[in-house]
Amino acid sequence: MKINKLVLRHKYAFKDKVVDLNNNILILHSHDNETGKTTLMRAILYTLGFAIPDTELIKFNNFEFSLYIKNNNNNYKITRKGQLLTINENEYDLPTEQTGAHGFLFGIENNEIISNILGAIYFDQEKGWTLLNRGKIIGDNRFNVESFFRGLKGDESDDSYRLVANINILEKKIIQYKLMFSVSEYQEAINHDVEKNLNYKTYDQKLDEEMLTKKIKLQKVEDEINSITEIINKNKSFSDFIYAKNIFVKNPIDNTPIRVTRETLFEFLDTEEINSARKSKLIAERNKLKNEILTREQAQEKEKDEFLFDLTNVDEELTKRFSKFQNINSVQVKIMLDKFIKERYILKKTLENRTKQNNPWVSNAYDIIYKYAQELRIPIDYKINIFTSNLKAKSGAILHKMVYIYKLTYIKLLSQKLGYPLPIFLDSPSGREVEKNTIEEMLKIIKRDFSKHQIIIASIYNYSDLFPKLKTITMNRTLFDNLPLFNQR
Repeated sequence: MKINKLVLRHKYAFKDKVVDLNNNILILHSHDNETGKTTLMRAILYTLGFAIPDTELIKFNNFEFSLYIKNNNNNYKITRKGQLLTINENEYDLPTEQTGAHGFLFGIENNEIISNILGAIYFDQEKGWTLLNRGKIIGDNRFNVESFFRGLKGDESDDSYRLVANINILEKKIIQYKLMFSVSEYQEAINHDVEKNLNYKTYDQKLDEEMLTKKIKLQKVEDEINSITEIINKNKSFSDFIYAKNIFVKNPIDNTPIRVTRETLFEFLDTEEINSARKSKLIAERNKLKNEILTREQAQEKEKDEFLFDLTNVDEELTKRFSKFQNINSVQVKIMLDKFIKERYILKKTLENRTKQNNPWVSNAYDIIYKYAQELRIPIDYKINIFTSNLKAKSGAILHKMVYIYKLTYIKLLSQKLGYPLPIFLDSPSGREVEKNTIEEMLKIIKRDFSKHQIIIASIYNYSDLFPKLKTITMNRTLFDNLPLFNQR
């Protein structure tokens, strides 16, 4: 599969923008971050029909995107406008018909594979470089290694589907009982407080108390402003009086006369400046308090007009009613919660064993992983388990390498299953704990073993030395910028 071109148009624009993607190695490059590299990569995946979230400044719903793709000598034009996806002449309403759209586009009917395609081909800069085998990829898109290998195996037996369905039921039960446990603990705390006849104050009552506090504070601030103003005025009158009297004092060093003025009075100007600054600060505080009091008073007047009943004791009344509900025993809830968690664990292990059993795809995966692990010098005693859930023991650099190896393994196996090379999307392959030469070693594996795949990399590094035939798309914050799109005909 090769993506040749992306066409985009803002809803207020008169002209399309075209991005030429017709190359096996594409680098979306800029020297700085936040220039549109990630947005362009996400826009491509968004146009492919995946549920990709917007970036901070660009809303994909404001654009119409089109991709031109060639796959197994078949040409596809994919257009996405909001939730409508059109592949050639076929229309799909997303997300309801996403599975059907991807089944048609990628040429596969197995839902387990379809639901895991994005997790195999996309390395997300936020979560993708820590996603080893299960979890969220980007947005609400998830990857599950057991589901992936069941899809490769073609395991669509009733037993497997029954296990998956039961696990999903238990997942919902666990969420329900976790919430129930929180409610039971809160209810016990409420009952304890009601028994002690604690005073529950309503939101309005607390606001009224705050209003009284603010008014008392306002009066104190006003008094201090008046006091400082009086001091400033008296000091000014005194300095003016001294100056008018033309008074001199003797310099103790050389007996020369020094005229007494505001400037020659010891620390007079500093004191005056301090008093003035203090007065300005108090005035600002007074204005803020007045504004807060006025806002609250206006809100109270509005509430009197809008509400026909007394809300003074609503919070207290509702709290007391909640305390009278039938008690939920937190101990019983915890017992049930632990039971469901244990049942889920047993079912997951059973499903995992079914997935591994007589599955050549798992054996092939381990062969590929061990080969790349040796090449990237992952310690020989490092436990490699495709189905592990324990990532805590893995350092950042080792985890980065292992995620890379696992993802390449998924891509290689999935491409074998589909019968054609899938594109690979790498968003910011460099990591804070990974040296540049290690990244280059990792990318050399792609260059050597995935030369038939289209590789799209978003990075602040160019990698032109590593990929001499690459195509660089320089990002400079203008591709999705609305302003250049306007007034063009």
